[in-house]
Amino acid sequence: MSADLQKRFKELAVGERVYVGRVPSQNDLCALFTVRAVHLYLRSGGRIAFVLPMAALTRGQFERLRTGSFASARIAWDEAWTMDDSVQPLFPVLSCVVFGRRRATSEPLPDKVRAYSGILPFRNAPEAIANKCLQVTKGAPALETAQHEGGSVYRTAFRQGAILVPRMLCFVERKSSGRLGGDPSAPLVISRRSAQEKAPWRNADAIENKVEAQFLRPALLGESIGPFRILRAFEAVVPATDQGAILNAEAAANRGLSDLHGWLRKAESTWDRYNESSRTLTDQLNYINQLSSQFPIAPLRVVYGASGTLPAAALIRDQRAVIEHKLYWMATNSEAEGRYLIAILNSETARKRGEQYQSRGQWGARDFDKVIFNLPIPRFDAKIGLHRDLGDAAAEAEKLAATAELPEAAKFQRARGLIRAALAEAGIAQKIDALVATLLDGG
Repeated sequence: MSADLQKRFKELAVGERVYVGRVPSQNDLCALFTVRAVHLYLRSGGRIAFVLPMAALTRGQFERLRTGSFASARIAWDEAWTMDDSVQPLFPVLSCVVFGRRRATSEPLPDKVRAYSGILPFRNAPEAIANKCLQVTKGAPALETAQHEGGSVYRTAFRQGAILVPRMLCFVERKSSGRLGGDPSAPLVISRRSAQEKAPWRNADAIENKVEAQFLRPALLGESIGPFRILRAFEAVVPATDQGAILNAEAAANRGLSDLHGWLRKAESTWDRYNESSRTLTDQLNYINQLSSQFPIAPLRVVYGASGTLPAAALIRDQRAVIEHKLYWMATNSEAEGRYLIAILNSETARKRGEQYQSRGQWGARDFDKVIFNLPIPRFDAKIGLHRDLGDAAAEAEKLAATAELPEAAKFQRARGLIRAALAEAGIAQKIDALVATLLDGG
């Protein structure tokens, strides 16, 4: 969407109360479109049926849509249909159909759905042919209900990293400063630029300033993590004390941090010029305490990527590194528990069993977020041999991943693939998959 359309979208979405709290950063028009269609085109008692992405039944941002209660209209939802992966050819993404009527009082989507499966002979098959080819399960549990039944105690232990965005205000490269070199206690740094920058930030001037070394930290992005290994850390200006106090330009000046003050003053000026939200830069960096909660930094953390086709998880032993929002993290007190978890999180067994809970795009399942913890992953217990075996297998995997030869210029997707191939060739991946299967089956 253009900037003007984004602004109009947010105004309408907030006005209609389509979302709970803030309008999410990752959304599409379908929820608002559905509500506006009811408001504009349905008389009282009029019926609506909409094809929507399956996310409408499963994802948090559609919670309000499922209630049927909005500012301009009320929907009494009658039923929902779901089409699983096998229903092809159909739509590019996994889909559902919702049915409802405009009423004076709302009714939420029912907790049972009509589930379709089967292969169609061709696109746009007539109803008579579709009836012969598709299997129907009436009264199947709604996916939103099913995905939260049971699950793992680790669901609440993991937290999303900090929103270090826009990156040109946070991520930096060191700049040489004269023949004598720079001041190691306060290096000269400049914004790290990328071809992937989006408007308006790609039009903003780079920031250049000295920054006290204590506020220059390695930062881990989604692309930093490979299976059982850290691929690459990036340097960022992180205006946080060792105890987690987040500083703005004024606070930095009050503490006598003149170089950090200089950087933040320029960064805040750029933010105020281009940002369209009501947040300050500090609010952005520490949204819902996603930065401050990382301090004091634990000596051992488990991290895994929030999205991707295949999972990637690793142990972090760097007490200076901060974690960005494309990763989820959890502090652990023991190497054994950490290795137990990364064995599960990296396994094809867990990925395959968890994909039913993932959001889906045109190219299949994506976005891991916390759906893996819908699986019955028990808390680590060092007294249980299977748990210890998983940790030992992960230790083997870490050693092999650390020695895997990766081309210097390889992108992270290829690097991950090379590590996975090495683990499979050595038989470690298969060993872990078998152990995880036993674990999830209650062994």
